[in-house]
Amino acid sequence: MSCSPSNHVLIIAEKPKAAKKIVDALSANYKECKKDGVKFWVFSKGGQTYVVASAAGHLFGLDGPSGFPVFETEWKPLWEIDKSSYYTRKFYFLLKSLSKGAKSFVNACDYDIEGSLIGYLIIKHFGDLSRAKRMKFSSLTKEELRRAFENLQPLDVSMVNAGIARHKVDWLWGINVSRALMDAVERASNKRIILSAGRVQSPTLIEVVKNSVERLTFVPLPQFRVRLTIRLRDRDIRVTLDKTFEDLQRAKDVAQRLKGSKVKVIAVEEETTTIPRPYPFNLGDLQAEAGRLLGLSPYTTERIAESLYLDGLISYPRTNSQKLPSGLDINSVLNGLRSKFGKLVDLTLKLSGGKPRPHNGPKEDPAHPAIYPTGERPGKLDRRESKLYDLIVRRFLATLSADARATSQTVKLKLVTGDVVTLTNRKVAFKGWLLIYPYIKVEESELLDVKEGEEGEVREAKILISLTKPPRPFSKVSLLKWMEESEIGTEATRGRIIETLFTRKYLKNEKGKIVPTPLGIAVSKVLSTYFGNLTSVELTRELERDLEEIKRGKKTIEEVEEETKNIIVELIRRYKEKSIEIGKELGAYLRLLSYEKCKLCWLPAFKSGYCELHHRAKEALEAALKEWERRGIEKERAIKMLLKSRSTGEYVKDLMRVMPTDR
Repeated sequence: MSCSPSNHVLIIAEKPKAAKKIVDALSANYKECKKDGVKFWVFSKGGQTYVVASAAGHLFGLDGPSGFPVFETEWKPLWEIDKSSYYTRKFYFLLKSLSKGAKSFVNACDYDIEGSLIGYLIIKHFGDLSRAKRMKFSSLTKEELRRAFENLQPLDVSMVNAGIARHKVDWLWGINVSRALMDAVERASNKRIILSAGRVQSPTLIEVVKNSVERLTFVPLPQFRVRLTIRLRDRDIRVTLDKTFEDLQRAKDVAQRLKGSKVKVIAVEEETTTIPRPYPFNLGDLQAEAGRLLGLSPYTTERIAESLYLDGLISYPRTNSQKLPSGLDINSVLNGLRSKFGKLVDLTLKLSGGKPRPHNGPKEDPAHPAIYPTGERPGKLDRRESKLYDLIVRRFLATLSADARATSQTVKLKLVTGDVVTLTNRKVAFKGWLLIYPYIKVEESELLDVKEGEEGEVREAKILISLTKPPRPFSKVSLLKWMEESEIGTEATRGRIIETLFTRKYLKNEKGKIVPTPLGIAVSKVLSTYFGNLTSVELTRELERDLEEIKRGKKTIEEVEEETKNIIVELIRRYKEKSIEIGKELGAYLRLLSYEKCKLCWLPAFKSGYCELHHRAKEALEAALKEWERRGIEKERAIKMLLKSRSTGEYVKDLMRVMPTDR
């Protein structure tokens, strides 16, 4: 076997680790070669020479002329257009060289849109697409790779088209909006500042800023509830009435009437309830759990999962599916897991009665099943890899085991006011899958020993004052969930988009909470004000659906590209009408231009000496204090409570601190 082969079949993998897995699966006798420090492998099978070589992810990227609007695009070597990708150059020239003497090609990149596109572009530029086939696999086990090699498919043209369209749409959108913003700043300030926008990035940023503004300007309102201490038999039971009062006096009247009154047990019901096994992980669920339990960001989780996949330990992670493959040899996987998880495997088999079957969820992915361990024995894993792998294995075993069971009790008490209070208690009778996956806490409470018709007494009735809450701040995990629920981005892109917003310095982390930077606020405000409908979730979601239609062969690249161009033309038209205003606004927020500052912060003054946010907080505070008084709490007490409350927005607190001199 020569390291200068000819008339060979070139098998193209996406990453070096995957390439090594492929050659190990297909041949026990191969020659390892090297060019410019990059390894490739040569082997013979059935009289045919095969070469396995790797890309390094994308080797090509889109580029176009300067200025805007830009509608012309072309694929160029990534190392020519992106300095940070210069490392791809040696992979580019290796594949170019190996393609010259090849008789045919196999795209063995990851079976997803990006993998399909990576292999397609390499073959298109260096080889012959008419002589190309596709390997389709969901894990890098020897068995699956051999099966995929023996059952080569035609090139997945619809996936490729979806990838081309996504890259073109995102590039055209991002380059034109970004250049419009930068041009506006330069026109107003004569300074060149790097700004970026994106089809999915921008609505995500706008949502974070909207959430932050709501929190900063939030004024809580008081709510009143009545908490009772009820004596039943020899036990004191605390229960809070479901009813919420907005009037303090009304709550006091109800409490007074209930204190010392009798209560009657009108119903006692007990039943055995099921606590179902969890579904197998898809990427979104894995990212959520890894964030909750391990403190990992969605992007970090994705990267670690990819590493585990490339090591052959788990199936392909970028999937939306919650269903394990019907043909999966579960017993073989369990046997493979015994070396490290023997006790848990035995417990799984015991709980399932020796017949482990998955509890599949509703979500499907036509390309890949849910994430599962392959049963391959792990080598040396670092701390984070080990913890994530353990989580995936436990989830897999839990879904195969048995549902938990609990005894649930419902006790209904009738009060003298005619209201019915419902007490619910639950005791786990059979832990089942909870023994394997102990990260879900089931609330338990003692069952009451009471019978229908018994009476008790209200020993105490207290007024509870609570304050309304602002929206919860985003974490990286909850932001990813919002993107998923809003149907923007994909499993493969959401985590990376969130990280991009941090890299661009639009967002920052404060104690696990996502906070927009002044730059992020400025860009978000301009995009919302001047290009609101063009950066909306609705439009972004629409484009995602169009891309899915391409994947299904129901729409063409040209149709979606034309729609995008029309949107951009409208964007540029609006920009030209407002370019000076846009530039001045961005320039002020970026402190590139002189401006009148807010009385309370450095932001540009908007009205009455206050910035837009402090002005909004002022209006909200004035209205809220009137409502506090209407609900029965005087102004001075309200201000003291608001200053102490964590729910009160910081911009509102700024105003209250200066109120004595600013009224």
